[in-house]
Amino acid sequence: MKPHKISMTQNELLNTLISLQPVMQLTAEKLLPTAADAEDTVQESVIEIWQKRDQLQHVQNLEGYAMQTVKNRCISFLRKHHDIATGDLEQVLANLSDDALADECARIEEQASQLDRMMERLPEMQREAVEMKYIKNMSHDEMQRQLGMTSANVY
Repeated sequence: MKPHKISMTQNELLNTLISLQPVMQLTAEKLLPTAADAEDTVQESVIEIWQKRDQLQHVQNLEGYAMQTVKNRCISFLRKHHDIATGDLEQVLANLSDDALADECARIEEQASQLDRMMERLPEMQREAVEMKYIKNMSHDEMQRQLGMTSANVY
């Protein structure tokens, strides 16, 4: 099968990565010793994918690419910290059920779809404010300036 070009805006890529974070976190938590290590590894994976965003045109399945990226980072973490022997790595990966991950991925995709539908129902200004706050992680001051609103309206 010939690779097709992924044509996503930066916002669409960001939204996709955000929606994949819970299943990436679940995968990392199954492989790494602590939830904090898993969270760090997921964040590093998202940053890596974001930095390679201009090179993703040959990726056929972004979700699969993201999951492989987090698995690879987990493996690197385990090797670096000598928490696992190379021969045991195959067993750890075998214990990670693809069916369970696929189910979790489907559940998260449904939730993301529901969230998209709810966001579409919001008035434009409220939708922008929600995106600024929760997707772009902007401060209230930044939101206030960009939206041209008073602080009382932003909170």
